[in-house]
Amino acid sequence: MNKKNYITLFLAFLAGFLPSQAKDIRVSVTNTLAHARHELASLDAAPLRAKLAVSETTPLRVLNQIGLEQPSQLTHDGKLIFEVCVPPKGKMTYLIQPKAPAKQPLWVFGMQYPIRKDDIAWENDRIGFRVYGPALQQTGERSFGIDVWTKNTPTPVFSKRYLDDWRGNMQEDSLRKAGLNAQADSINRATSFHLDHGNGMDAYGVGPTLGCGAPALMGPKGLIFPYCYSDFRILDNGPLRFTLRLDFAPNAEGITEHRLISLDKGSHFNRMTVWYDGIKSPIQLASGIVLHGESDLTLGDRFICYADPTDRPETWGALIFTGVLYPDGIDEIARFEHLNHALGIKNGYRGEPFTYYFGAAWSCYDVPTFAHWTLESTQFLDNLKHSFIITIEKQ
Repeated sequence: MNKKNYITLFLAFLAGFLPSQAKDIRVSVTNTLAHARHELASLDAAPLRAKLAVSETTPLRVLNQIGLEQPSQLTHDGKLIFEVCVPPKGKMTYLIQPKAPAKQPLWVFGMQYPIRKDDIAWENDRIGFRVYGPALQQTGERSFGIDVWTKNTPTPVFSKRYLDDWRGNMQEDSLRKAGLNAQADSINRATSFHLDHGNGMDAYGVGPTLGCGAPALMGPKGLIFPYCYSDFRILDNGPLRFTLRLDFAPNAEGITEHRLISLDKGSHFNRMTVWYDGIKSPIQLASGIVLHGESDLTLGDRFICYADPTDRPETWGALIFTGVLYPDGIDEIARFEHLNHALGIKNGYRGEPFTYYFGAAWSCYDVPTFAHWTLESTQFLDNLKHSFIITIEKQ
């Protein structure tokens, strides 16, 4: 092979790694705020494919300014989301290509766990959440709200927790039936997801409350608590976004609740959209968090922040920070002593979709103080108000 052929072959080899000049879209992502932002950018995928002159099922990948691939995902609602880091009042440029992305780590994941009474649990690299299912409702246990599971690792760990807990419960039951209570206690200590085995635990109390961020209608006698979901669909399942639809059985007045919940990589907050069928006259819509004691609580005009002491403060010595955010505002935010909740109230509600955010963090991981949590919450609201400016640049 002569020198010219070697050069041609080498250039062809490089072409498989370098951005294509013939088929790519260059986009700029601008941050108008005075702080750096590390989050997900979002674009409609259909116009991108049209501009690239490819089919509506063609995969897309995203490269940064030096040709390194960025984590990305195509979502159920036709969005291309990708991870960006943008400096204060700065701009970054990315390339979008009609090529399959490389295999990516799974940062966000959720599933239903029939081995634990139809729980649905989901997590990202920061925190995790749980809702209760039909099998639990059939037992008569009264758990209505959204649970928080702490973690201190970026990788998914919930499936292992459930499996370890389930196997441990079976062993524990057998040992107790045989009168071997000491051995049963040892198994429980080694496997229960209510104990921290090095990566977090379930130390948040829910019961007959809203827990962390659940919605509820509010009547003259107080909160009309939802029970467990009746149907579900997981619409997105990583690597960067988890999206869950929950549908509930009609309540005593024939009103049916629906929720759409999504959690992104790097975020402590879920996006919640709730709507109802069958509301015949205006009512109050409430959402908020249960209060488990006299701890730090801040009520702003668009947010609730609370430092939950956990289910055993004398044992854990840690805090679970919880919060609810209302980027589009809310009619009232207050502490309702007789209900033991801090709530945001929307008046004159008729069942239309309403969107807010709920979330949590653990003091033993990446949010060490309540001041940090309050700043995280208000900055998240600021980011929502001043979304990235994303522009397709001329080639």
